[in-house]
Amino acid sequence: MLLLISPILINYIVLGQSFGITVNGSIDGWLEFYGAFVGAIIPMFILYRTRMWNKEDNDETRKSLNKILQYQAKRIWFEGLRKQLDENYRILDFQGAILAINEMALGNCQTAMELLMQLNKSIEMQSHSFDLYFCGKDRTEEETVYLICYNEVLREYGCFVNDLIIVCGLKMRIEKGDDIELYITVSIQKINELHEKDESVILSHFLKELKGLVDAKLLKCDLEKVCEKRIADISMIHSEKNKLAQVTNELLKFEEREIESILH
Repeated sequence: MLLLISPILINYIVLGQSFGITVNGSIDGWLEFYGAFVGAIIPMFILYRTRMWNKEDNDETRKSLNKILQYQAKRIWFEGLRKQLDENYRILDFQGAILAINEMALGNCQTAMELLMQLNKSIEMQSHSFDLYFCGKDRTEEETVYLICYNEVLREYGCFVNDLIIVCGLKMRIEKGDDIELYITVSIQKINELHEKDESVILSHFLKELKGLVDAKLLKCDLEKVCEKRIADISMIHSEKNKLAQVTNELLKFEEREIESILH
């Protein structure tokens, strides 16, 4: 504003029409000086404003670029997470467990044992690989809910597979006429040793029942009934898998919403 009205003020002063001020020098000289002065100030002002605008543009461009890079990185992470969650779901292989149960019913205990050992190995490998996904970060409520549900279902399923291995082992020893009481005692001892190293390994209710039968000398009477009851638990455990599917979908939707919000 001062720059705009200054020609009027200068003209008024130079002509000697203000406050009786005496002006030294010619009017033309003063006007040339003022013209040169203003001619230097205006380009400097334009340069300053241009640099400020460029800086603002660069800051916005940098922020936009950072958002895009963050979005792309999160997208890659999300696709990896989706694949991992799919693997988590598929590892709960109830069809494989049913196949092993059918093989035991047909008397093919060796085939059933091989199937069950493969299931057990897959569970161990899967649980270790999944630990890498949410470690080292603050978990959201959705991630926590999923982890709790997944760990519970995996623990129940893993425990069920281990119990089927013991059922299969009992059938094989009965066929051979081996000491099944010793087999049960040793199996329980091994589970207890594993529990001391890893609290997620638990002594199932089935093994506790077997121990009770051994202690009460009732193996011959109730062993088959207890084993059949444990095999029938597959329906209950499978229903928990449906709950995991729902929690998985909710987690994926949440993570996708979080990623899309990066660009907004």
